[in-house]
Amino acid sequence: MNLSELLYKVKDIMNTKFIKVKENDTVEDVSNLIINNNSDEVIIVDESEKLKGIFTRNDLAKITSKHGSMKDGIDKYMIKNPIVISPEESARHARDIMIKNNIGRIPVVKDKKVIGVVTSNNLRDTFYLKIDEMFDLQNNILDNIHEAVCICDPKGIIIYWNKSSEKLYKLKAKDVVGNKLEKYFDDAKILTALKDGKTIENIRHEPIKGKSVILSAVPIYNSNNKLVAVVSTDRDITEVVALSKKLQSANAQVEFLSKAYSREIANNYKFQHIIGNSKKIIESIALCQKVASTTASVLITGESGTGKEVFAKAIHEASGRKGQFVAVNCSAIPEHLLESELFGYVEGAFTGAIKKGKIGMFEFADNGTLFLDEIGDMPIGMQSKLLRVLQDGIIYRLGSEKGINTNTRIIAATNKDLRKAIKDKEFRDDLFYRLAVVQVELPPLRERKDDIKDLINYFVKQVSKGEGIIVSGVDQNIYDILCNYKWEGNIRELRNVVQRMVVLSNNGYVSKNSIPGYILNCNDLKDFNKSDNNEEVDEFDLEERVKQLEYNTIKEVMSLTRGNKVKAAEMLKIKRSTLYYKLKQYGIMDTCQ
Repeated sequence: MNLSELLYKVKDIMNTKFIKVKENDTVEDVSNLIINNNSDEVIIVDESEKLKGIFTRNDLAKITSKHGSMKDGIDKYMIKNPIVISPEESARHARDIMIKNNIGRIPVVKDKKVIGVVTSNNLRDTFYLKIDEMFDLQNNILDNIHEAVCICDPKGIIIYWNKSSEKLYKLKAKDVVGNKLEKYFDDAKILTALKDGKTIENIRHEPIKGKSVILSAVPIYNSNNKLVAVVSTDRDITEVVALSKKLQSANAQVEFLSKAYSREIANNYKFQHIIGNSKKIIESIALCQKVASTTASVLITGESGTGKEVFAKAIHEASGRKGQFVAVNCSAIPEHLLESELFGYVEGAFTGAIKKGKIGMFEFADNGTLFLDEIGDMPIGMQSKLLRVLQDGIIYRLGSEKGINTNTRIIAATNKDLRKAIKDKEFRDDLFYRLAVVQVELPPLRERKDDIKDLINYFVKQVSKGEGIIVSGVDQNIYDILCNYKWEGNIRELRNVVQRMVVLSNNGYVSKNSIPGYILNCNDLKDFNKSDNNEEVDEFDLEERVKQLEYNTIKEVMSLTRGNKVKAAEMLKIKRSTLYYKLKQYGIMDTCQ
């Protein structure tokens, strides 16, 4: 739909002062009305004002030539069922109907009643006379848009140049209109669109030095598919380009600040998933946070299952390094394969090698972290090769003499005493000092009893989510028992035990019965479960008998209330402060609660 169709509708150009007669009026009456009003037509309606037909001055001449009676009713000679149009239709549509049907007028009907008439005279005198007004409006629109607009004819001569073009290129319309565009621009894309007859959309262009624009050029065709013009729009992005260059020049500083920010965030948040509030574990976390963003090698020591890999991953995540975290268990890979796993190999390096070769873990962890677990089990011959890589950062694939530079951060871990291994000639002292630039020693779980309850709760949530089991509650006695067990397998063993208890829970309630028997029967728990064992008590020692009864009663109520001290105090009919004292006295509430 073009602008004229949007602006001018039938209601804007119709004649509302038309002559209206009834269908039973005579030809003579109608003739007098036409002559006296100098009208070309009358509209015939019925008693309810509905359109019945049209009678024109030409129809009157036909009656006279045929010697029809002037006393006849007008309905005998009117044009019945004439074409009508809505007042909301475009004036152009009315014109098209009249041309197509070779008629000179159309009644305008609304709600089945005639409200006006559109004639060829209306179109000529009203619609076409408003074309100038329409073009003025279009020019005002084009002059007030932000983009520079240029229109050229098929010969490349400028026929329109809006105010934004004047502002952008410092050329007045009065100076350029009528001249060829190439006179002002050596590389005008509008001429390319004109030549190729194809649209150019949103390309970055520099029509003149120092002016950057986003340009589109569209060829315009008439109804006969003949090229009649081409229109271009240029959006000025000179300031944007200048700003982009400034930003690029400051890129190094931005990157530096970004890394610094990332490291600060990492130091504060990347260790939050490590559970523990005991002094030793907090000291270990603080040390790892401090060295995470550096390039220093880290050696993590501790018994098996103390969480060495968890700490290694946390250090990597907090380091801000963009590469991957890659873990290698040095004790799990045969000696003759370890070198190829770490450094990779080329085609034909050995029998059975992959045809295209293979990259090693050092390359895979480039710009990241390589975690060498169980480093104490690395063969002595392999240790010297690892030392060389740590010294210069260059690795050689097996079967190749071409060095490859890597930027890999090393974190090693072991449960062995490496200093003893050095004395026994099982570990190189120079490699030890390279790996242990920073040494982190993780305490065994038996030295972290303050953390066991938090670890239990953490693993209960983790396992229940993984297994799809909704845990409704946990028997409080579980904390007492597990806190007093010697965890030779450390955190790894604790997690496995918690997984067993969650899986064996009844209706989501984790009870004491789900604890493995070897823990319940452990000698370390005998002293704690005095009342549950057959330790002999003097049957006449009233004080001890009362203590034993009180201990058993309190423990049973705490179990029934699932550790809810408020409910337990109510059931025991004692003050809550008294309950707290008794719990502490009998060791029912110890450091793990």
